[in-house]
Amino acid sequence: MITGVIGGYVYVVIEELKAKLELQNLTSSSLVLKESKLEKDSFVLSHDFNFFITFLNKDPDNKISPFTKSGKVLLQEDMTLPEPYPNSCDRYLCLQSRVGFERIPSNLWKGLMGVEDYRFLNHQGIDPISIARAIIVDIKAMSFVQGGSTLTQQLAKNLFLTNEKKFQRKVQEMIYAIYLERNFSKDEIITKYFNEVFWGVVGGVSIKGVHMASLAYFQKEPENLSPFESAILIGMLKGPGYYNPTRYLDRLKGRVSAVFDRLVSLKLYRADEKRWTDKEWLEWSEGLKEYKENKLFLSLFRTLTNDQASLEPYEKFTFNRAVVYTFKDLADRIEGLDIAVKAIAINNKCESFDCENVFTYYTKFERDKRVAITKEFHQVGSILKPLIYYEFVNQGKSLSDMVSTDPITLKLKSGNWTPKDHDYGGLKEVSLEYAIQKSRNIPLIRTAKEVGFGILEEKLIQKFPRLLTPLSEYPAQLLGAIELSLSEVSNAYLNFFKTQCEQIRNHQVEFEKTLIYIMAQAQQTTIRNSANAILKHSLIFGKTGTTNNGLDNWYIASDGERFYGIWFGVDSAREARELKLYGSNSAFRIFQYFISYRAKQLRDFYCL
Repeated sequence: MITGVIGGYVYVVIEELKAKLELQNLTSSSLVLKESKLEKDSFVLSHDFNFFITFLNKDPDNKISPFTKSGKVLLQEDMTLPEPYPNSCDRYLCLQSRVGFERIPSNLWKGLMGVEDYRFLNHQGIDPISIARAIIVDIKAMSFVQGGSTLTQQLAKNLFLTNEKKFQRKVQEMIYAIYLERNFSKDEIITKYFNEVFWGVVGGVSIKGVHMASLAYFQKEPENLSPFESAILIGMLKGPGYYNPTRYLDRLKGRVSAVFDRLVSLKLYRADEKRWTDKEWLEWSEGLKEYKENKLFLSLFRTLTNDQASLEPYEKFTFNRAVVYTFKDLADRIEGLDIAVKAIAINNKCESFDCENVFTYYTKFERDKRVAITKEFHQVGSILKPLIYYEFVNQGKSLSDMVSTDPITLKLKSGNWTPKDHDYGGLKEVSLEYAIQKSRNIPLIRTAKEVGFGILEEKLIQKFPRLLTPLSEYPAQLLGAIELSLSEVSNAYLNFFKTQCEQIRNHQVEFEKTLIYIMAQAQQTTIRNSANAILKHSLIFGKTGTTNNGLDNWYIASDGERFYGIWFGVDSAREARELKLYGSNSAFRIFQYFISYRAKQLRDFYCL
């Protein structure tokens, strides 16, 4: 009777394990990214570049001969960066890259056996000698102090069980271990162990597996680790949090020293192998702290988990770095606020946001990105002004037309409304070209009244169905007092560029007289004081947008190949206080970092 019950229990446990192994096989696929093409005479930031190439699946074919200045590297030739290692971890904020047994050096697997399971090659999943020793220690301590677990048991626990110290869990672990030993070779078990074990947190991202641990902690492939570096990784496995090298360096040093001495005593390591000096330990720890401060691993994680093909991997990584740098630059202004970034990069040939050739971004990785970009609405500020001026032109206006700068008051049913504006420096009238480049309000409202609010309403409501009507009673919408999603803005601009480019190609309008060309003159627009030398001398369409109190800040841009839309703002509860944030110092800053250091030359706007 008892034998039957035990047999039945073992059968159930094994069937559970089989199901778990099957599920693991189904969910262990990795996202494979493509190569990155880097262009001669373009720039990268050296620190970011050197970090990124650590995680490529092979060295670039051609080496860099850069001219370095202030951390910026000018590429002297075209380069092809191989695809990054795929991330096979299915957890949030986790990096993992599995390798075969041949990639795991003997000083690692022999060292691990020497410390954790000296009889690994001889037992069949459980080690009676270790269990007996652990029982004696536990009885003396009157608690679970030692478990006597073999590496196979540890693998079973790490993969399929919890750390719960209960008798039933221990029995399951032992059954699992025996089953694994009977169905997998020792090489397969040790390989799975090294691929699945948790190796702590670096820069806010969990590290799983020896391959990613070797790259993360030492910027080396596992086969290039020195015996002492291997001892460090082995020592950390006892408790990655307890022996965290950035928080408990002395504790880790003591543990590694003990591990190294044991491996020398077992003749697995030579006694004359080089050990680290205190200086080397400190430099290593400080380097890992820098990773955390600069969020490099967070940028890498977001890059390796984005399957959208519109941007190459290095471009995606650069965009993530641009967000990090911008948050760092604005740290004093945004402290304590729930700031988020939403962005889209989409090929100008696309008809809408749903095109396959699109890249999307949202800082809140844990939330639904598509919902955030298509269903959440923000005031748009001035980013719609080029679309409104385009309708002016379609109604017969010329961008050279002059408009009075005198204040204007409209009598609405809700009361009188007078749009606010910047000082004109004594100018009594300005051209529409000047007004759109400087994003002035009074000339726009005067022209809208002259063209007719009804006509504008008829045109704009086709693009923005949620436009409040009649427009004549809600004219502030023309200045940005309308809430739109990022996808709605993108769709409207894709149509705008498509129509303008058709007119240019059909010789209906000269390129130099279009809104595209006028808004590509960075030195004349609202980014003139923020743009770097690269952008000031490039011909890229762009428009900033800022709403009242600086809670919503935008930058939209296009180089003719892609449309870019970036929103930077407060994403939840909004305080009444005014923020010193503008499209030109937040959303535009992200775009400028990205476009300047993505390793692509800047090209003047052209119609595809």
